[in-house]
Amino acid sequence: MSATSPFVGVRVFSDLSQTIASIDTRDSTVIGMCLPAPLADNVAYPLNEPVRLATDNPEAIEALGAGLARDTVNQIMSEGIHTDIAFVRVAHSTLTDPAAKLAAEIGSIVGSAGAKTGIWALLEAKDELKIEPGLILAPGYTAGRPDDAANPVITAMDAVCSRIIDCMAVVDAPSTNREAAAEHAADFATSLNIIDCYPNVRVYLDGASVIRPMSPHVAAAIVRRDKEVGTPFKAAWNRPLKGILGPSQRVTYRDGDTATDGNYLPQNGLATVIEGKLLWAPFSTATDPTVRSYRSIKRIRTRRSIEKALSRALRGYLSEDLGPHLVTLITRSLSEACEERKAFGALVDYEILWSRSLNTVTTLRDGILRLKLRFEETPDLVDLQIFSEPQPEAFEVLQDSIAQAIQRLGNPNVRAVA
Repeated sequence: MSATSPFVGVRVFSDLSQTIASIDTRDSTVIGMCLPAPLADNVAYPLNEPVRLATDNPEAIEALGAGLARDTVNQIMSEGIHTDIAFVRVAHSTLTDPAAKLAAEIGSIVGSAGAKTGIWALLEAKDELKIEPGLILAPGYTAGRPDDAANPVITAMDAVCSRIIDCMAVVDAPSTNREAAAEHAADFATSLNIIDCYPNVRVYLDGASVIRPMSPHVAAAIVRRDKEVGTPFKAAWNRPLKGILGPSQRVTYRDGDTATDGNYLPQNGLATVIEGKLLWAPFSTATDPTVRSYRSIKRIRTRRSIEKALSRALRGYLSEDLGPHLVTLITRSLSEACEERKAFGALVDYEILWSRSLNTVTTLRDGILRLKLRFEETPDLVDLQIFSEPQPEAFEVLQDSIAQAIQRLGNPNVRAVA
């Protein structure tokens, strides 16, 4: 009996689909931003709807109106980049009391997970705008600790980043002192999604030197580095921020001195600047022992980008017949993707494991395939240690050199003796 419908003649069944899935990382890191913009054009920027804002579109920037949102875009552009921003405008408060106004606008930014308002509206950016944030900002609303607790805007950002997977929130700590900043970062010591910045920075906007949050510059510096190398696999720190005049207050740093701000701040999960403009930000807020081994921003972004890329690329294998050939194709796809990233220096090594214990008769019957992908990201060098000590035996070499020099004179009346 034929396995296909009977036919008299010759038929060709064409299948032009790729057998080996291409597992590509995102081509460019998009910045997500959620802020009030009281003077923005209501048609161009409706409330709680993600809007694609290209930084090379002056009309779109002008439509933001004067205020924090436009200042943030200008700060991003001052780092020498053009990028797409997924912007969610939220309601501003008309309250006159500063504390009440701030609380109301924080509530607007936090929004509702169920209604997809506020920061949660960024989850709709991929469907509606065809772009997806890799970095999230809400400058001016992340530095506080209301009621001596974790900042609600950062808390919501953390959850949104986890949903997107390859996304981190760039936020600002209190700029009062380093101890307050460390307490702020400690609220997110178990998160792998937060880059916390201290202190504020001096920038030049609209013809004047003003103090603004550092987070837009750090996010833009990460995007700039991604564009330079074409991947999210390289560290962005130890390079100058181009758009700042300097920090709002002194950040001490001396090579080899562990007591300076330049060591205290990163060790407590904070990004900072040293020597005026140099971004000093190797670590996220992940200082808890359970996650500390993954505190490197570079390692987090590398791993998350790989994990995110797998899901969409391998979806093409769903509905295919589960058997040895399909498993071979999937493992080859994974292997080629990891080999490419290893060649780029993103991975130290990797291995792919198929286990009978994970793939029981029952799970295979249900159409479930389980593979284990093990890999280690290449760490960025953060602590170069040179051990210096005397070498007295070098003088024996000096003795021999002097004796040889005297012998080369060829004068029998000048000799080197023991």
